[in-house]
Amino acid sequence: MTHDRDKQSSEARFHKLFDDTQAMSIQGYRADGTVVYWNAASEKIYGYSTPEALGQSLYDLIIPDEMREDVKQAVAWMFEHQQGIPTARLNLKHKDGSTVPVYSSHTVVALPNDEPIMFCMDADMRALEVAEAEVQRLSYYDPLTDLPNRRLLLERLASITRSNNNNEPVAALLLVDIDNFHSINESLGFSIGDRVLAHCAQCLRRLSQSPDDLARLGKDEFAIVLPSPHSSFDAVAAQAEHLATEVLQALETPLTLNDASHKLSACIGITLFRCPNAMAGDELLRQADIALKTAKRSGDTAISFFDRKMESAVKERLQLSQALNHAIERHQLSLAMQPQVNKYQQLIGFEALLRWNHPELGEISPADFIPIAETTGAILSIGDWVLEKSCETLVRWATNSSSKHLKLSLNVSPIQFRRGDFVPRVEQLLKRTGANPKNLRFELTESLMAGDINFIVRQMNSLRKLGVSMSLDDFGTGYASLAYLTQLPLDELKIDRAFVQDLDQRGKGELLTETLISLGRSMNLAVIAEGVETDKQFERLQELGCEFFQGYLFGRPSVDAERYFND
Repeated sequence: MTHDRDKQSSEARFHKLFDDTQAMSIQGYRADGTVVYWNAASEKIYGYSTPEALGQSLYDLIIPDEMREDVKQAVAWMFEHQQGIPTARLNLKHKDGSTVPVYSSHTVVALPNDEPIMFCMDADMRALEVAEAEVQRLSYYDPLTDLPNRRLLLERLASITRSNNNNEPVAALLLVDIDNFHSINESLGFSIGDRVLAHCAQCLRRLSQSPDDLARLGKDEFAIVLPSPHSSFDAVAAQAEHLATEVLQALETPLTLNDASHKLSACIGITLFRCPNAMAGDELLRQADIALKTAKRSGDTAISFFDRKMESAVKERLQLSQALNHAIERHQLSLAMQPQVNKYQQLIGFEALLRWNHPELGEISPADFIPIAETTGAILSIGDWVLEKSCETLVRWATNSSSKHLKLSLNVSPIQFRRGDFVPRVEQLLKRTGANPKNLRFELTESLMAGDINFIVRQMNSLRKLGVSMSLDDFGTGYASLAYLTQLPLDELKIDRAFVQDLDQRGKGELLTETLISLGRSMNLAVIAEGVETDKQFERLQELGCEFFQGYLFGRPSVDAERYFND
């Protein structure tokens, strides 16, 4: 009797769980497709109430006509073998005839002396598709100004330079930089600074031929593409200079901020190029940026054209490249550790950030030397050095009771990760140093997903077998889609600092942050937000369900990580 009561109690609990589950549609079917179970979430997703669905046929309710035969064969196979089939994304049918995209998994439950039942568990993908579309839009557009971002600008430049025109017209690229913008943020606040940027974007819209020819590249930097039918460099140069002058005049129109009149000023760098052109968009931006820097240094004019005499910048890049080849052997590299904490601000680990201090050139930003290292191939030896030093750090921490549990995250370059011998190198280094792989985490950027996704997944699986965990860095800003996310064997999702900074606006950035956090948690991934700088951001992220954090609020990168856990 006790066993029967326990069984009845257990069945009641499971029925209660299934019935009340709002996020997952659960249906039960006999072998002929007759509905025997239909929970509340199924009513919501497919539109049929439970009384309407029970006793009806699966094929009549939610299976589109074109899928019916395939589904019947799959159902027959599952009942014959009494097991489920692989989880899949399906487009099923709503009561009103509309399409319902779901992520569907199936299993057959066969108990002794009982009829076998097939259970289908469907997750509604409609909200996620909307979020994915918004993430995709934000990967091409700046959320503050709604202008195209750098990525979309590069695609626009690629389209222009590929155009096959017999006239070989000349086009221009203008970079606009607002003077002393940082002083507006510091003196009037970031919300006023955002108003200024939106005002600048509006000025550019009025002057540009098309919204597609504009972009916001950085905090206070904008770009304008000027297509032209002219094949004369002189004619297009005159057009570009005229447009630049109009931009400067528009920006100089007094703007009222906090009941006071402010007058903006700017500098503009211009480069000209013929179409078609084999030159990459990044190179055109580099040329325009060289011209912009010349305009900033000049006391005579706010407009400057790229000139071959400006190629000193190229020489500086070459100097960095050559110096980088000797940075390891001359002990110029170091790892700065930035703390990562939980919601109680307890230390859980660090991110290792590469630093380069040259005796003559001084402290060189990773933003300057990492792209050079990736272009020249120096990133491979540098990446090996970072991995070795990280493992040695973990071994050292393991001797201290206050630090032996800490994880260490490090960025892995796509070039390094795609090496065929990367996994054996990691395995060999772990064995040689004795580092605990469970405390090592690799952060991968979304740009990695632009390659062979199957190879990437195999690499990640091999590393996880070693005990190393995987984090997707800056999710929502690059190539990765929700479809990719379901394929990748991840342990952690890292929310980009751009979304965290947008939390203060209580706008779309916050909506996307909440969506990404919910998505990560629904997939049993740890979710960490980077770039947390204020108590307000920290509190809001906790309200949205984020549990792990990184940013200046908790500590700046330091080569002396021990000070964080030896205090």
